[in-house]
Amino acid sequence: MMLTRIGLVICVLSTLAFRLKPDSSFNRSSISRSSQQSPVMKQEVDQLLAATNQARAAKRMTQLQQDSKLMTAAQQYAERMAAEDELSHTLGGLRLPDKARQVGYAFRKLSENIAYNTELNSRFVVNEQWMKSKGHRQNLMASDISQIGIGIAGPSKRTQRYYYCQIFGQPL
Repeated sequence: MMLTRIGLVICVLSTLAFRLKPDSSFNRSSISRSSQQSPVMKQEVDQLLAATNQARAAKRMTQLQQDSKLMTAAQQYAERMAAEDELSHTLGGLRLPDKARQVGYAFRKLSENIAYNTELNSRFVVNEQWMKSKGHRQNLMASDISQIGIGIAGPSKRTQRYYYCQIFGQPL
């Protein structure tokens, strides 16, 4: 069987939306420090944000604003997935609230979309994968979020995959 498209995206949905106050007793297990992003990766992050906000604008929804803390959390987690070459919402037992707390983000609500792709193509991930998946689309189009963090890392050494992470938030 011949495939005409090389890019394959596998998406996993975070079905948990957290509406909690930060827990000061959180165990701060380490995530590696974010490396400097190349201009190409920065462009992909910008394209992912633009595609996300275009989808929201089409439904007359407010645009999401980048939050520096969520950006750091999402980038660190994308890098961790790429380093371990594994797509998971909970690598090393790290849950979504943990990711936000590690960077000092105080939240009312959090949700997350993750994916990997064999090509570096943010618009494809948003438009062809997340928007076509009910759960991912719900995270992306939620009316009770205002901020976003975006991380992209790769290619991974073993499988040459690019890992994507969107963290959506509503601050306290």
